Amino acid sequence: MKILHLFSNWKWTGPADPTVNLCKGLEKRGHDVTFAYRKPPLPVEDSIEKRVLHAGIKVTDRFRLDHSVKVYHPSFLPTNLRDILDLTRYLREEKFDILNVHHSHGHLLGGIAARRSGHPVIVIRTDHKREPLKPSLGNRFLISQLTDGMITFSERARREDAEHFGLPLERVGKISPALDLNRYDPQMKFKDMRALFGIGPKEIVIGMIARYQRYRRTAVFLEAVKTITKEFPNVKVLLVGRSSQIEQSVIQPMKQLGVEKWVILGGYQTNDYLDTLACMDIFVFLMAGSDGTARALREAMAMGKPAIVANRGMLPELVEDGISGLVVNDTPEELARAALRLLHHPEMREALGKAAYQKAHYDFQLDRQVEAVESFYQEMIRMGKRKRSP
Repeated sequence: MKILHLFSNWKWTGPADPTVNLCKGLEKRGHDVTFAYRKPPLPVEDSIEKRVLHAGIKVTDRFRLDHSVKVYHPSFLPTNLRDILDLTRYLREEKFDILNVHHSHGHLLGGIAARRSGHPVIVIRTDHKREPLKPSLGNRFLISQLTDGMITFSERARREDAEHFGLPLERVGKISPALDLNRYDPQMKFKDMRALFGIGPKEIVIGMIARYQRYRRTAVFLEAVKTITKEFPNVKVLLVGRSSQIEQSVIQPMKQLGVEKWVILGGYQTNDYLDTLACMDIFVFLMAGSDGTARALREAMAMGKPAIVANRGMLPELVEDGISGLVVNDTPEELARAALRLLHHPEMREALGKAAYQKAHYDFQLDRQVEAVESFYQEMIRMGKRKRSP
């Protein structure tokens, strides 16, 4: 198959990594894959461009893909019209079998170009969001008029997307994003991050990794920490990540609750990320970020960490309650009870961690994801272009 992935962003965000890995995997299976991305508008330390050039995949930066240009801006029409014309010509000349779009902006440009090209390219939208796509007027147009199939990460989103947009269920695929599992081996030798963070050798570490925006519900967990430390003071809570809202979402609640002595702000870890994850004994994850893949949770599972997750969205699909972790309603009371169970029972932590490792190293294999996407593409080609609603 000849496949074009259209990624209208220049930032290295959550959806970018699994998409680039997917392109590499499809290329390895003999497909002709091109990754189209937006060049950074200014010099930056990290970007999709830097990563894809290092990855060695076939890429193009010939399109502007500038979603930041607003409708009222004078350059909106010429910028996007140029992309539509260039994409139309590119699709017509290259005769792609599949156009896989990843954002609404690229979906609009690519979908219009696909219709204008006169070539029967199948348009697939990958939904990277935490929640199923909202049935807004814009999304209804994109899905009903410019989409032949969708890929999402949860069964709930698969069914709701099909229902909201009138898509036949067989045209919506639920496919888990993959991890580079060679990176995640809990038996590897890691840097002693506990010593760097001032954590004692006998203290149990409960970890969270997130952008600490208010919707991530970290303050709710900090309320649970107040209860936990009364019964089990030999614990440390390691919060890894950063956010412009960290003052409101973490620091103020931490001080108001009086739990500062048990909480460590680990900051944004890049070079020592896996070392930091390795030093955690229990992992807590209450809500996926805006990209929706729950990547930090998947990584913790791949590292064999027992997880406590909220009964929200796709999280119960990733963690099997009582088997590979604990699934609870994210109230301070239930979170505290779940944490105390694991703190008091190290054998339970070990069993859940082993099961999480096994599940992750089976479900999140790149080969499995690539094969599933390949099969979905082939089925969509077999089914052909979707008939448009009037």
